[in-house]
Amino acid sequence: MRKVFPALLCLAPLVAIAGEPLSKFGWFADMVGSCWKGTLPDGVTEHSHCYSGQFDQFIRGTATLSAQQDGKRVEQFQGDSLFAWDDENREIIYYIWGSNGSHSRHKAMYADGDLAFPIESKKEPGRIAHRPLRHRIDNDPFEVRREVPDGDGWKTELTVLYRRSPGNQGRTRQPIRVDAASRPGWIRALRP
Repeated sequence: MRKVFPALLCLAPLVAIAGEPLSKFGWFADMVGSCWKGTLPDGVTEHSHCYSGQFDQFIRGTATLSAQQDGKRVEQFQGDSLFAWDDENREIIYYIWGSNGSHSRHKAMYADGDLAFPIESKKEPGRIAHRPLRHRIDNDPFEVRREVPDGDGWKTELTVLYRRSPGNQGRTRQPIRVDAASRPGWIRALRP
């Protein structure tokens, strides 16, 4: 059994080569490890996003929507998302779910350097109801414009500027810790 462990170590570099880094997500990958906050045009509602990487293949996102009520900030909505790169279609696919019970699958793609998140109409499938368009300003702030179809183009409904939250690293899940006694026998046998 002790000969199996060195053989597995020789395979480790092949596993690392086979995995693709998050760079396939373009500049969206640069948001990983940070939280971003923006204030909606009403001046009271705040929207924040935190991003973390998972398995060097996916981006996880958490979002909160909060507003001032009776002199204190109250969370009105929480959501999570998982983003994956679709090599075949050269786009991001993602699944989102929220504290209100909503959940849906969408896609995002780059358009002239901006990242578009088209949302289909529930009443008219196949028709885009609106699209949040993320525009990177530089390494820190980015702007989101919510656009709706307008003839042959798009009309901006609202714009929100997001900035990196100071001192706030992306919310990351703690690694799973397994004590030696609870490991399956074949894993315990690999340890010298």
